[in-house]
Amino acid sequence: MIVVSKEDALKGLKKFKRLAKQDHLVSQLTSEPEYWSLQAEGRRQTYTKLMELINEHGVDYAYHYALEEYANLPFVFPEDRDEPERIGNRQALEMFFSILGVESPNNTEQQIGGIAIRK
Repeated sequence: MIVVSKEDALKGLKKFKRLAKQDHLVSQLTSEPEYWSLQAEGRRQTYTKLMELINEHGVDYAYHYALEEYANLPFVFPEDRDEPERIGNRQALEMFFSILGVESPNNTEQQIGGIAIRK
């Protein structure tokens, strides 16, 4: 069970969503504007989805959704530069776990009923 309140989780996600928007705006000043824009957009979309889930179903539900989404991400990206949105999604999920005060799950291991299961 997650002990972070709905309000605190939403407040943290809102701040991270603002940072992603700022990163999106500043991306045009970088040497790779498309890459950084897509990465920021991936984070922003993930934060938006998590905020919606918390509002509709609560923090625990959003946490379990995030665990599933994180587990479904590829363990290794073929080329980091080829998948900026996925990298942004991963970063957003990891930041959500930090807001909740839990460690990011290992992508090759998932806890089910207290037992680690390797994929």
